[in-house]
Amino acid sequence: MEYLIIFMTAFVLCFIFVPLAMKIAYRFNILDKPITKLKKHSKPVPYLGGVAIYFSFVITVITAKLFLHQTFHGVIGILIGCTLMFVVGLIDDIRNLSPYIKLFFQFLASLVLLKVNLHIRFMDENVLNYILTVLWVIGVTNAFNIIDIMDGLSGGVALVASFAFFIVAFIAGRINDMIPAIALAGALIPFLFFNKPPAKIFMGDAGSLFIGFLLATLALNGGYSRVNNIAVLSPVLILGVPIFDTFLVMLMRIAKGRLPIYGSDDHLAQRLVMIGFSKPRAVLFLVLLTTILSFVAIISTFLKQDGAFILYLFVLICAMMFAMIVTTVDMRHYHKIHRKRK
Repeated sequence: MEYLIIFMTAFVLCFIFVPLAMKIAYRFNILDKPITKLKKHSKPVPYLGGVAIYFSFVITVITAKLFLHQTFHGVIGILIGCTLMFVVGLIDDIRNLSPYIKLFFQFLASLVLLKVNLHIRFMDENVLNYILTVLWVIGVTNAFNIIDIMDGLSGGVALVASFAFFIVAFIAGRINDMIPAIALAGALIPFLFFNKPPAKIFMGDAGSLFIGFLLATLALNGGYSRVNNIAVLSPVLILGVPIFDTFLVMLMRIAKGRLPIYGSDDHLAQRLVMIGFSKPRAVLFLVLLTTILSFVAIISTFLKQDGAFILYLFVLICAMMFAMIVTTVDMRHYHKIHRKRK
């Protein structure tokens, strides 16, 4: 019952905060203006959706911890790291920070997690665990920033992932993961109502960096199965869509002699549009794919070692076949036809 209350608290708060964030964004001209070819919307759209999500999340988590446990133990590192990512993203939404500056602060936020003993644990050598943790957190944080290219995509994938991490934490009895996971889910639904095509508000980097960091962090706590070791890869499946898209754009940009940190029209969702999907159907496809992968990840935690291995091998083969299909798509004329497939 308490988790339903946490969910509804974040839900109600975000429904109040999103319209307020829109008014503030218009008042202070914090808008995403379509001034480059990478901007596909036809008129300025307010940022600050991430502000509404963040404050709904933080207020809910702090209140829940105070009422349930009378302490912030277990979430203090998450809150500090999320706040750092939120502030960096908000500054970037207003003033456009260098990618290297954002990367530096992502590194600092990952060190906060190490300081509070939140890190990957499946390697025998702690130094390797720390290095993998930093790479994982920075990678997933940027992955959600990278997929935030179509209305409802980043938020929809994050919504499914937050429910998946809540279920995994519930099965394992990890209360300090359950609270932020369900709070994020509650805050995302009202935002998605305003972010559905055509979007009235964007989450901006303030939202995508904070959400990516949070989901990366929720993946770090404890084991995922008592019957097999392979289920430690469950977070990779739950976050499979943003991770796949990140590797896809990095490899394609490097192959073309471009630095991966600079944007271009070569994302997975855009490739689906070129195949023939409308934009809403491309978003729906990727959200449903996240749902399927999350279901597979949860099922894998109950399988014996051999069964989990076969399941993950099957997913890997499917991913490779899917990659072969989408990488052959000619993206040269995307900017000319994307408006036809709304």
